Amino acid sequence: MARNLLQSRAWEKYAKSEGRETIWRDGDGYEALAIVQETPLGKYLFCPYGPAITGAEKKETGEAERERELRALDFALDSLRAAARERGAFFVRIEPTVAFSEAELKERGLVKSHDIEPAHTWVIDLTQAEEEILDGIEKTKVRHWRNHGKKGITIRTSTDPEEITILASLLQKVGERDNFTPQDAKHLKGQMEAGFATLYIAEYEGKAIAASLVYDYDGVRYYAHAGADDEYKKLTAGTILLVEMIMDARRMGAKRFDFWGITTSEDPKHPWYGFTQYKKSFGGYEVDYAGTWDLPMSKMKYRIYQMIRKVNRGLRKKS
Repeated sequence: MARNLLQSRAWEKYAKSEGRETIWRDGDGYEALAIVQETPLGKYLFCPYGPAITGAEKKETGEAERERELRALDFALDSLRAAARERGAFFVRIEPTVAFSEAELKERGLVKSHDIEPAHTWVIDLTQAEEEILDGIEKTKVRHWRNHGKKGITIRTSTDPEEITILASLLQKVGERDNFTPQDAKHLKGQMEAGFATLYIAEYEGKAIAASLVYDYDGVRYYAHAGADDEYKKLTAGTILLVEMIMDARRMGAKRFDFWGITTSEDPKHPWYGFTQYKKSFGGYEVDYAGTWDLPMSKMKYRIYQMIRKVNRGLRKKS
């Protein structure tokens, strides 16, 4: 599996541009980007979708492969412990993209936390022939994509950070409608300035009616942010953009298209159920990660941190 963008030098550059302190560690079979986080109780280190387990080119299988992965994880944890002690951090938070078992992680003193980045995602194999990929997508979606020009919709791409306001404006409208707070223009602009993000824009009669931001790294295209104008909902511009981004990634030589997060819940009332079904309608397969785990350095301070979080969650539910 390719190293995730969030464990790359490119993401480190973006994090630093946001004024965050970063730590880079690498060794036998692993690389780790940790971002220093501040809480009222002190600092902790966070490895989003990491540490990355490297060396898969050795092509081990079965027990030998898992032994190599666990050995690399042990080296990574030792290095992150040392980094945490140097900075006085009271715990380390990790999110391995190798699906280690609960038993394997608990044996190493790790404690399951609430998931920060999604523990499951949906992926399309872009090494297939173009028609095979299109065969996996719902036929109506393919038809809308093929005929978007006849509807008067044009698609263009941009790497100009100044144009991120197009997406930010659409996201703001979606946030107001669905009652959530989207990333603001400053953060999105920083991602474009870091060099891994591309903006896709759908226009109709000279107006931007949908926009999406994708990240490209190490042979993977990630579906990051998307917004569409409800006034033009019948034109399905967001879906047209998504098919275009998938097919464009294949033409560029990417190996996978990653939808960045789904739920495994079959409950239609789950808040992620709707967009999970939408993502699955493009074909592909599920990929499972280990989830988010914490390595306490100070058990007492970590217990206090957990209690404060539990109280805060209860207060939010009541409000």
